[in-house]
Amino acid sequence: MTGSKGCTRHSQLLGLLILVSCLWIPGLAEARASCQIVDLMPAFWTALADQDAAARLRATVVDPHPDLYNEDYVDVLSGPKWENLVARDRAYVDAHLSDVHAAQKYLNTHVRQYMDAFRGQFPDYRCDFVFYIAPSFGRMDGAAGFVKGQHRIIFAPDVIPRYHKLPDLKVLIDHETFHIYHHQATSVFGASADAVPSAEEALWGEGLATFVSWRMNPGVSLDIALLQPGIPEGAQPHLAQIASDLLQHLHEKDKVTYNHYFVANQQPQGYPPRAGYYVGFLIAQKLASRYTLPQLARLKGGELTDVIIQELRKLGADVPAARVALLQRYALDPSTRRQARVARNQPEPQRVLQIRQALILSNE
Repeated sequence: MTGSKGCTRHSQLLGLLILVSCLWIPGLAEARASCQIVDLMPAFWTALADQDAAARLRATVVDPHPDLYNEDYVDVLSGPKWENLVARDRAYVDAHLSDVHAAQKYLNTHVRQYMDAFRGQFPDYRCDFVFYIAPSFGRMDGAAGFVKGQHRIIFAPDVIPRYHKLPDLKVLIDHETFHIYHHQATSVFGASADAVPSAEEALWGEGLATFVSWRMNPGVSLDIALLQPGIPEGAQPHLAQIASDLLQHLHEKDKVTYNHYFVANQQPQGYPPRAGYYVGFLIAQKLASRYTLPQLARLKGGELTDVIIQELRKLGADVPAARVALLQRYALDPSTRRQARVARNQPEPQRVLQIRQALILSNE
């Protein structure tokens, strides 16, 4: 009897130890952590009704959250510029009150569900950051960031209705969430602290985030996944130029190149802004035939760089068209007129020669 009881107690103790050890498997508890969702919109509505809304918003919304409102993330300026920002945002909100309230309600209803669904696709995703539902005062619709060593996400109900229909909003949420996971998985791509990443980091980071959000939302159009209509059609005639230029600047943190291909502004050559998103998407789509989504998320280093260079060379194989387009770009872009002056004194700019040599070598 004594031996039997001792054996029973021993088995129970062993089972308890196994259970505890399972609960403390490195990374498992972190991966299962829930995001802290902070809704600043109630404070926004209260302050907006104040006679001095700008001062009240500053005191109750902006200043208590320096991790969100700062020059590296949501830059809300100060002084008269801040007051103008509030006035413009208030004019939009007053004219679209029901839409802004609907966006706030949608986010509060669905964010936690979407975070859980994301973990279903990427089991080691750690939801260990603050997810803000907060006004951006017209600065952004939604964005992932890495500020002072901490990941953050903001989705701004005062801006979302300007650009998105609520049924499509999960695509943008998945896109920004992937930026955080991508940085967790690689420490290179995704939501980094760099204001201007290298062309390779932007190309792969935005391209893969676009591809992942497209795959995670079956049935959505590529226009919706690219967060802007018309990019594929507008970029197709210029793929040789875009690929050649990105190849030339691949390892550079060049603001001109970054703005040219990854920022929403007007482009002088007729192709759409943020065309780099589409080129990165095409590369990710090609690699998806060989890798799963979690495997794609962990690619980095020489293996990935070699593939990116190979795919850019294929896309830029139309050497004469790429050469002419590059000459046009450097002649027209005010920020790169130095290259244009060099071109006038040489039969062919050195930049274009280097690109052509790279393309010729890739086709040998």
